Amino acid sequence: MLPKNKRLNLNKDFRWVASGKRIENNLVKMFLKMSPPSDVELPQPKIGISLSKNVFKKAVDRNRARRLVSKALENLYNELPSGLNIVAMPKKDILEMNSNEITKNLEELLKKVW
Repeated sequence: MLPKNKRLNLNKDFRWVASGKRIENNLVKMFLKMSPPSDVELPQPKIGISLSKNVFKKAVDRNRARRLVSKALENLYNELPSGLNIVAMPKKDILEMNSNEITKNLEELLKKVW
């Protein structure tokens, strides 16, 4: 799990990022938005994961999907450009994949953007 300073925590932050660019594939829907430039320091990437009870009926499935996406984004974190904010919304098909496949899939999806 990413440290708290590398995660999106507030509802307003999730909504702000969700107003940005949207990309998706069969495993995950992602919203991407760059932080406004700051003169003091380069902001680090921030990641949030959002799930729906309509997609994942059981809490066990929601927790597993969250863990899989979190692990994949944690592996890709160092390659992300500074200032990038991501909200990931896993889809039902993600439960049938292993973490290595998910990491490769997310890497290909993100490379289309940056």
